[in-house]
Amino acid sequence: MSNPRLTPLVDALKAFFAQASHSDGDLSRTAQFTLDHVQWAQTLTIPDAISNPLVDAYLEGVCAHSGNPESATHELGQVLLAASDRLNWRASFYDPTLGPNVVAFSRKFTATSLIGPSGILPYEKVSAGFSLQGPDTYYPPHAHRAEESYWTIGGSGDWKVATKPWFAVTPGASIFHASCARHAMQTNEQPLLSLWLWTSHLDSEVVIVRS
Repeated sequence: MSNPRLTPLVDALKAFFAQASHSDGDLSRTAQFTLDHVQWAQTLTIPDAISNPLVDAYLEGVCAHSGNPESATHELGQVLLAASDRLNWRASFYDPTLGPNVVAFSRKFTATSLIGPSGILPYEKVSAGFSLQGPDTYYPPHAHRAEESYWTIGGSGDWKVATKPWFAVTPGASIFHASCARHAMQTNEQPLLSLWLWTSHLDSEVVIVRS
């Protein structure tokens, strides 16, 4: 049975991955894997809607800064915004002994799962959803066994992968993290809305990497 809020979001997500599958390298591969294996027409699991102060404060604004009106990022952002109050936005919890940077980050980051074992579109081999990082927030270096693809949907920030220099991201940017690759993100004046995709080791633990 279709859902008037969530079905358009799943359809927009499928269309986004279809476009991403025409890119290059690992991002194309992971997007195509998702298209080929997820059962897109299955009945959706309706989550217990849980909001988050970050969503209330920043989602509408960051979706307004999601590229030009004809872009795939803008379209996906608008559909997400329309369905956001039907989603389960989870908080981040890390051991406070990891340090003040981790505690500060935990208060300014939220995510929701659309595809995966706990997603509205259940599947055991792919996990995908959206993350929202508040402004002026540092996501400390972390790693996980899962390979991970990211697409920036709205807002802006800076990104670091492994030992490469920091680089700026804006709507339409895409990033791939190989398994166990260390990475970190920093927002500045704007929050950052991203689409994430895991295509291996879905039970991976996210480990904060101490300097």
